[in-house]
Amino acid sequence: MKYILKNIRSFARDYTKIFVLLIITIAASTLIIHLSYGMFREYSDRRELSRSAVNEIVFRLKSSYEKKNADTEDGQLQTVGDLESQTYVKQDELQDVTVADIKKFARKADQEVLGKLLNIHTGILEGEYRFETDFLIDHGSIVNSSEYGPDSLYNYEIAYETQNIFQYGRYFTDQEYASGDKVCIMHGVQKKAEGEYLKKNMTDDGKVLIGDQEYEIIGLQDGIGTGFIPITSVGEDDVLLDEIDLRFKDNISLREINLLIRTAKQCFGDRVDCNYDLQQTEEDDYLYNTILMLVLIVSLVAAFNFCALYHYIVTTRQRTLTIFRICGLNYRRSIAMYLGECSVLSVGTYLITLFVFRFVLMPFLAARWNVFDFHFQTRVYLILFLIYFVSSFILQFVMIHWNLKKKMIR
Repeated sequence: MKYILKNIRSFARDYTKIFVLLIITIAASTLIIHLSYGMFREYSDRRELSRSAVNEIVFRLKSSYEKKNADTEDGQLQTVGDLESQTYVKQDELQDVTVADIKKFARKADQEVLGKLLNIHTGILEGEYRFETDFLIDHGSIVNSSEYGPDSLYNYEIAYETQNIFQYGRYFTDQEYASGDKVCIMHGVQKKAEGEYLKKNMTDDGKVLIGDQEYEIIGLQDGIGTGFIPITSVGEDDVLLDEIDLRFKDNISLREINLLIRTAKQCFGDRVDCNYDLQQTEEDDYLYNTILMLVLIVSLVAAFNFCALYHYIVTTRQRTLTIFRICGLNYRRSIAMYLGECSVLSVGTYLITLFVFRFVLMPFLAARWNVFDFHFQTRVYLILFLIYFVSSFILQFVMIHWNLKKKMIR
């Protein structure tokens, strides 16, 4: 090893331009291998997500509350116009997910991923009734879903059909949401509030009691017995019901999904289940094999470039080889020496370039284009390295064997 390192230093001093070109060739090959692998995997992942229409993540909540008369068949219409059909009763002593938990999630979740949200929807328990709420997260704070909010009322799904349920008034303003104002949207038709809940809870000045607080009615809708309130208007200990539905403007990457799921587990613990499950198909195996073949081809091309340059190096070092032969260097040791030089140069440059790729280049590219937002497991880095090293080593051995045999004969 001492002579190998000494030869490399001598080579770098005497043939500086060729040495630098060799290092650049290895570094460029390393980057191309990892970028091509990552982009191809990202492409296949995104195509799978697109096929599965995964632009929505739903966290199912394990709650101590259950809907009263919850044995209603799926798809069957509930009683229209009355929150009495949205009553919940306590069944177990489970720890519920609360508003405080969702605020913790807002602070801890990846802000770049949350910036791609279209809307977050969940239910809130007030008294024994379920109220709906829509919101977004901006820099760790819960804000109004002003763009999507009105649209969620204009395009509300009832019995698998999308209908316009907004009747009168307006949606929440950003300021009302930020201030936690006691405002709500209740049931009504043609500018008239309706339903048994409102009959029992309306005050003389036209407000409605929700929990133990008075809320101003700013709009009316004719959905299935639901009322809409800002999540910022309730207490942090108020319980969330059924699910937290995160809808995105477009399909998101596997890494982004995993980031959200990981944060949800940190904030909610085992009180949530996630519905996301990427379907594995036979095509995945084909794509994976195709990617490995692509990496192998790139590695072979890189090895050919390396060998072409090293062939020139071996040729120009005829005088050095002659001196070594006079000193007793035989054919087998000559091959070992040159292969050792190649291995030290290629492996050293590869690992340094890999470090730059992982901790410098990728964060820079991912911050600007999410197509580069990929990271590999340790075994993937190891497989890519073995493919590159073995293919390069074989070609280098053939090249050095052929060159030295010819020169030794002379």
